[in-house]
Amino acid sequence: MRRAGAGVRADPGPGLPEWGHSEFAHLIEECRTFRRVGGPHVLDPDALLRDVVAGLFGARADAAGGRFELVPWLPEGWRSMALRRLRCHRTLVDVEVRPRAEWATVRLAVGFGPPIALVLGVRNTEPIARVTVDEVALEGERAIFTVSGEHEAMFFFGGNSS
Repeated sequence: MRRAGAGVRADPGPGLPEWGHSEFAHLIEECRTFRRVGGPHVLDPDALLRDVVAGLFGARADAAGGRFELVPWLPEGWRSMALRRLRCHRTLVDVEVRPRAEWATVRLAVGFGPPIALVLGVRNTEPIARVTVDEVALEGERAIFTVSGEHEAMFFFGGNSS
């Protein structure tokens, strides 16, 4: 991940970084102490963006099959989170995540660029029982589709954990 002129960029990588409750707590603490103007306690903005984009949103370019991957971590108690102008190759995507008690909604909107192949999932949840994209039911716990225009994916909780 790195800052790009028009937003943040998801870069190719070996997979999702180790990400759990302690990494999330560390990210929140860093955000609370973040300062925009110099001083001895200034955090590295690139490292903070990497934690948000790659860790919290689970964004990665060139995943299996050359797809873009997005697997957001759903923080307990958060009502929503958004990432604007995420760049994957030449495409800019806005991402909005809204977890609820029994499901999570992920809205995607391509703001610029060609369609992109996407693997979409969620982390830090109960098992997934059902997934829909634009009200079409899909098999499995992830959605694999081409993003062009606007889309709404829903992940319904309550699947078997076995």
